[in-house]
Amino acid sequence: MLDTISWAVGFFIITFSLFRVARFFYNFFIRPSVNLKKYGQWAVVTGATDGIGRAYCHEFARKGLNICLISRSLDKLKKEAEEIERDFKVQTKVIAFDFNTNDNEKLSNLYKSFADLDIGVLVNNVGISYEHPMYLEELQVNSIESMINLNIRAVTLLTKFVLPSMVEKKKGAIINLASISGVNTCPLLSVYAGTKAFVEKFSVSLHYEYASKGVFIQSVTPALVCSNMSKIRRSSFFTPLPKAFARSAVATIGHDRNTTGYWTHEMQAFAIRTLPVFIIDKVMFGLHFSQRKRALNKKKSN
Repeated sequence: MLDTISWAVGFFIITFSLFRVARFFYNFFIRPSVNLKKYGQWAVVTGATDGIGRAYCHEFARKGLNICLISRSLDKLKKEAEEIERDFKVQTKVIAFDFNTNDNEKLSNLYKSFADLDIGVLVNNVGISYEHPMYLEELQVNSIESMINLNIRAVTLLTKFVLPSMVEKKKGAIINLASISGVNTCPLLSVYAGTKAFVEKFSVSLHYEYASKGVFIQSVTPALVCSNMSKIRRSSFFTPLPKAFARSAVATIGHDRNTTGYWTHEMQAFAIRTLPVFIIDKVMFGLHFSQRKRALNKKKSN
């Protein structure tokens, strides 16, 4: 009897593991992507001129969507818009806006400036992190306020403003960029991790609120990507270029309400979920403490 039970348990574990591996490969390498035009003709992207945001703009344009780019620098916006129109033959709209504000009326007016578009997809990508890992007592109050404004306030209010029009037409997609830092212990980046944890929980909860109303809401929790924010310039196995990441992440829209967006990041997330918490905690603290030490030494030498 015990032998039969052991055999059955072992068979179940092996079968379930094989199923997860097969689903992983299907999701990232085989599954067809959704036709994003079914949501609407325009994609609105915040933080649109650098890194992941810029790559999302180009990937949406490649798929035939018109692009509304929102970022702080008007010169960079115009340059990106010209490149997108030239390379992909789609329409663009640029809006210069500084998201580092706690003025709700400014955010409301920002929405009004693109509300007349047939918004199919909104990507809340704008965000800010630490200059380098540090203890909370070392962090300036204005830096904390900036992270709250850019990482939480902008995402929450723009989502709120866009939702009614999507609900009315019973279609739309809202993509909120969180971070793998928000789903595991992240010492010495505690405020950043806390803001991204908010985005992840906010997005997953909203999906259940609005899926039945035709609106797809997704939380993307990437690990490191080459960008100005990560300060990584050279790609590697676990650190893709923004273009590669965006192509993979956009293919998950309409399918996965919560995703890392990229296959090697999914492997990292699996390891974080599987390994004992005390090991992850120790590894993350050691990694960020070393980064902090190098950054402080570099400042001293300059």
